Amino acid sequence: MDIKKIILVTLSMLFFIIGFTMSSVPSEQFVETGSIIAVCIISMPAFYGIWKIYSTRGIAAIMALGVFALIIESIGIHTGFPYSPFEYTMPFGYQLLGTTPWTVFIAWSPLVFGAWLLAQTWFKHHWARFLAYLGILVGTDVILDPGAVARGLWKYTNGGLWFDVPLQNFIGWIISGTIAYFILKLVLKPAIVNGSVAISKYLWIGSLSLLLSIFLWTGVDAGYELWLPTIVGIILGNIIIQALFKIYTTTSQND
Repeated sequence: MDIKKIILVTLSMLFFIIGFTMSSVPSEQFVETGSIIAVCIISMPAFYGIWKIYSTRGIAAIMALGVFALIIESIGIHTGFPYSPFEYTMPFGYQLLGTTPWTVFIAWSPLVFGAWLLAQTWFKHHWARFLAYLGILVGTDVILDPGAVARGLWKYTNGGLWFDVPLQNFIGWIISGTIAYFILKLVLKPAIVNGSVAISKYLWIGSLSLLLSIFLWTGVDAGYELWLPTIVGIILGNIIIQALFKIYTTTSQND
């Protein structure tokens, strides 16, 4: 196992443990600054990878998705569409419009970038890429949202069948994820990832934020004994790890 594979496995296990530990921290000990720093750290690999792969177009994509995330989140909080009525119950930095933490700008788009990059490498056909991308993105929320609700970061007004998360929320992720996909199609050059050795060297970095988020929230789910989201997290996380291992092997053979 080469150094990149060791790093991936070690970081995945570390963030699972961090997530598991998060579930036992009392709410009164929640530190806003620490959470903001954590969000920034997790987001950095995706932003760096996208910049190295797509250059100035990558920077434009980061800005476009960040602004879109703030807009769609604000709409969701004020109207209930598309995620169903919800509110943040813990502080995550200055709130725009009095409701939307500014950290949304950097917290959501790394998940989108990771799903985008992986779908680009797995499939050549447009619709296959799109469906894989949505599957990864919604699958991530199946893991993330139950843990976040259990941790008390936000709550849905009417609750929901999936561990207090409503079905409409996942439909909302399909809607917002679809819009984000076509934003990326518009801003970024088409299909330049698949088969490129030079670009593949940065793909693991661009996908790292997604992977770490999955294992972090899988750890939170496990800490709260939410076993179905935990199982989904372990399966999805290992699929991504194995996919990145395969990319490493192909890249090494072509170097």
